[in-house]
Amino acid sequence: MRQLLPIVLLLLLGNQRAWSQDHYDPKKALTSEELFIKQGGTNRVIATPGQKYLVLDASPVIGGFHRYRFFPGDNIKFRMHDETIRFNETIANVTDSSFSIAVINEAVGRMDYQEILLKDIRLMKVSKRIPFITQLAPILPLAGVIYIGADFFNKGVDNKRYTTDTSSLIVGGALMAAGYICYKLTFSSLKINGRNKLKVLETY
Repeated sequence: MRQLLPIVLLLLLGNQRAWSQDHYDPKKALTSEELFIKQGGTNRVIATPGQKYLVLDASPVIGGFHRYRFFPGDNIKFRMHDETIRFNETIANVTDSSFSIAVINEAVGRMDYQEILLKDIRLMKVSKRIPFITQLAPILPLAGVIYIGADFFNKGVDNKRYTTDTSSLIVGGALMAAGYICYKLTFSSLKINGRNKLKVLETY
């Protein structure tokens, strides 16, 4: 079964690499400025001098320092103190000490804006693209399941189907655990505290 492990990984990684190459066009490559603007999605309001935006300076135990930027039009995921609601909204406006999100008022059939104070934010859900790590987050667990499944459905050393051994479970479990670690490195839930600071900056 150990011989199947590199084959499974090569097939999964090879398909992804081939897909990326097939869709790459050097003429359509974005500049660094275009990539920065495109990072937050198509709804981002392109920054102009004097525009305020949110900054989350994160210094987690694993992964090192990283700065996350949120402009009006970007999606933001957060939780507030003494609240059980998980907000997943679009930023409408940013001020010196707060930001606003659009809320649909179904009772009157209109869109209202709710102001969120920075001091009321307890936790933020963020993500960052790490070369190879981000791509491996979904691939490794799938490879682990395939590895264990292949051992279960094929004849093993005992010449029987629908059985597996400890070594296969260890290898498959290790792949799934590695995928979970890659996922946690890519997608993080950061508590706003002394290590992770949320503030407002202004373009110039």
